[in-house]
Amino acid sequence: MATLPTSLEPLEENRRQLFATLDLLDQTSDLITRADLASELVGISARYEDVKARVVYPALRASGSGGKEIDRAEQDQRSVRDALSDIRRRTQHIKPDYVHADDPEGFEQALGSLVEAIRIHSDHEDSVLFPILAELDPRASEDLLGNVEHAVKHASTHPNPPQSRVGRAIVAVGEKLEHDVKDESTQLHPGVDKLNDELALRNAVDDQK
Repeated sequence: MATLPTSLEPLEENRRQLFATLDLLDQTSDLITRADLASELVGISARYEDVKARVVYPALRASGSGGKEIDRAEQDQRSVRDALSDIRRRTQHIKPDYVHADDPEGFEQALGSLVEAIRIHSDHEDSVLFPILAELDPRASEDLLGNVEHAVKHASTHPNPPQSRVGRAIVAVGEKLEHDVKDESTQLHPGVDKLNDELALRNAVDDQK
């Protein structure tokens, strides 16, 4: 995982969650755990893409640098969001135990496509776009930092959130209700548990550095 430019530091925890989830999916063969991780990945990745779409890419365009590379990033982002929508449709309101029941091969293919799309998108950003952001003048970098910080606090877990303030507010209410229902469920979430353990381990390792 590349080091984020200063202006994107508020995204660090989101990226840590994103890459930890991808790594666990690479390591895990248990179907229930994979289904649970996939469901969690939708929200994590959607929040990350929402922040970039709302404030990071506009800032890059305003800087006048890397126009074609931003076009490429936005195209990759559409691929990620389409794949997120597919996984969301396959996992929403479905217990992890049952996600593979109807179409196990189709689900795994869809999940594989999502993981591949995220990694391609991230590799391009890490190698091309983030270096451009690192070269922003101090004033532009400071402005972007504030905008990213605000966007992180209000990021949507929906793969394709509405653009309007009212639309986003309505979606946010639905997301909160859905999250509350999931929290109150007695259903075990082995993927979430494994992710939390992995994040705690990575944090402990970082603290020792």
